[in-house]
Amino acid sequence: MFAYIVIIVISLTVFGIAYTFFTYRNKERMSLIESGLDLEYFRKTIQRQNSILLSLGLVFIGFSIGVISGFFFEKYLLEHYNPKNYRNYPQAYIGMITFFMGLAMLVSFFLNKKLRKRDA
Repeated sequence: MFAYIVIIVISLTVFGIAYTFFTYRNKERMSLIESGLDLEYFRKTIQRQNSILLSLGLVFIGFSIGVISGFFFEKYLLEHYNPKNYRNYPQAYIGMITFFMGLAMLVSFFLNKKLRKRDA
């Protein structure tokens, strides 16, 4: 019973936040259009949002690839290099996650640079 109430409250909260966000964004855009602002402003805002989403998406992909490769690297270390009978190697996860997140950030940087050059 308590779980249903929590789910309903969380759903209503998310709906309320989304409704408020979109309502005020629409009012803000309408007032900017009425004041004579060019529509190019909104296109630039959308392009900026797309580059942020691209960066975040690539970072999360890098994180997940880092976790998966850390798992396989840990299994490799446990099978082939385990002089003191360690039960786990957290260094494998930390190293792989940071490596692949850094790699994803570099890919994101160069993709965003290429997209900005194409749009300019």
